[in-house]
Amino acid sequence: RLAQEEAKERKKREKMGWGEEYMGYTNTDNPFGDNNLLGTFIWNKALEKKGISHLEEKELKERNKRIQEDNRLELQKVKQLRLEREREKAMREQELEMLQREKEAEHFKTWEEQEDNFHLQQAKLRSKIRIRDGRAKPIDLLAKYISAEDDDLAVEMHEPYTFLNGLTVADMEDLLEDIQVYMELEQGKNADFWRDMTTITEDEIAKLRKLEASGKGPGERREGVNASVSSDVQSVFKGKTYGQLRVIFQGIEGKIRAGGPNLDMGYWESLLQQLRAHMARARLR
Repeated sequence: RLAQEEAKERKKREKMGWGEEYMGYTNTDNPFGDNNLLGTFIWNKALEKKGISHLEEKELKERNKRIQEDNRLELQKVKQLRLEREREKAMREQELEMLQREKEAEHFKTWEEQEDNFHLQQAKLRSKIRIRDGRAKPIDLLAKYISAEDDDLAVEMHEPYTFLNGLTVADMEDLLEDIQVYMELEQGKNADFWRDMTTITEDEIAKLRKLEASGKGPGERREGVNASVSSDVQSVFKGKTYGQLRVIFQGIEGKIRAGGPNLDMGYWESLLQQLRAHMARARLR
């Protein structure tokens, strides 16, 4: 028990800041002549100034404990406020970073749009020069057809798909690539027109390839319709409005979806492809 009390007393002295050389001192044995060396220091003048010198030691200790607890709580509040400020600062920095990224993205988008517009204007300028020099490409005539600019160019305007007359498969494949470039540069402007021209061009390519492959053996899979039936089909589609063709299109789609063991899928799919081209032409008329 004595050892425990000594250890407790030693720990108390360490908390009070005593060095190793003072550890052996007691109230009766110390070089300072202080009979209360090991007791709690009481600053009487400070207590008098605060008007609490009349309090007992126990009351003072309780008061000090309350003050320490208040200080601890206040310190905790200060720490919490500091953490909150740090979080708010981090959030502000994150928001600023996001705004900066958005600003940079918007700037890049604007730059891209300006670059696309520059390339589009260059493409139109090249088309204008080729038309004036009498060496217009199909894409030049199509671009002129949908453009309200350059009305001074002497180009006789017909239905746009008539510009495909006389073109080879290679010519029309080049045209498809040119159309794709215009669609990308115009960023959605005239998209319906270019899609219809793509459909018609692809249909014309398919027709030419069938003519080139007309020497195939009878045992190979039949794609499309023969010449006599094709002529009848053309007569059925001819003169129809877009709305009327749309009704026929929906009927054929329903037949294909329904299927059946006796359904000639190649025939009806080929018919549907031809009908798409007729619908595209009807929209462009």
